[in-house]
Amino acid sequence: MASLGKIIDVHSHPILPYGQGAPGPGQKEPDWSVESAVSYMEQHDISACVLSDPESANHARGQEARDIARRVNETLADIVSRHPSRFGAVATLPGQDADGAVAEIVYALDILKLDGVSTSTSINDVYLGEPQFDPWLEELNRRGSTLFVHPTFTKATQTLLIGLNPSVLEFMFDTTRMIAEHGRHWRQETLSNMQIISTHGGGTIPYLVNRIQMLEHAFGVGPGRLELSPEEVREGIASFYYDLTAATSEAQLGAILKLVPVSQLVMGLDFPPYAEIDICARRRRHWTLSGIQQGRFAKPVVWQCGSLVPVA
Repeated sequence: MASLGKIIDVHSHPILPYGQGAPGPGQKEPDWSVESAVSYMEQHDISACVLSDPESANHARGQEARDIARRVNETLADIVSRHPSRFGAVATLPGQDADGAVAEIVYALDILKLDGVSTSTSINDVYLGEPQFDPWLEELNRRGSTLFVHPTFTKATQTLLIGLNPSVLEFMFDTTRMIAEHGRHWRQETLSNMQIISTHGGGTIPYLVNRIQMLEHAFGVGPGRLELSPEEVREGIASFYYDLTAATSEAQLGAILKLVPVSQLVMGLDFPPYAEIDICARRRRHWTLSGIQQGRFAKPVVWQCGSLVPVA
């Protein structure tokens, strides 16, 4: 079984005092500091964390959004430069500004040398498969970059929360919609050179993939949509990498492994939001479920130097 000391947590969020992630009036975000993150890693035998602040600039527009993204990315780059063996980081983008997003990709990856890009499943209620995001997705694909996609929730779902925090259900459903939308528009010749990480085990996708691929083909996809065969739909969905944040039950892992090989799984622990939720038990479940010790997870995938590669 793989040594936990080789694990790199791809799902870790700094709590910064600006941008969308900043606490609003009356809100209390989890405490976070570089020191607390390093202490957490040492306590739980984690080699490094990849920092991301995916939504911080997605709700602003124009120069304000560009300024937020730049400030966040320079902060992340500074943390990495001071602790290069403990942190990686993926850039945030001004998601509603295609030109600004492409410019920030150039700055973040070429100048700051960050490891990839992060964004949210939907931006202003529009999912990543829509054409307005093509310019910066195509730039990431040209570079062979990694895109880390974190869930959010749409305005419409705010009336449907039934008293639960959005992360309980809506994060899973927004992730599902994003993958179904992106997979529907997925074209191997234009997006096959990039790696997209869907968090939280892909939401409900591992359970619904058969239904999506069959019924989408049977009922059609609507005017102006690219119609794919059931096999193409599944191929698009199976092109994602899946992080296992809060997705380590036997049922979840069993369903995910029917969709993608173990080489497309990455470890996520979601520090600091999940820091108090029995981290030791969750960490053990990544590796000790039935069948894993028989070789199914013999080469777990981790983040290494900006690429997704198996541990030797």
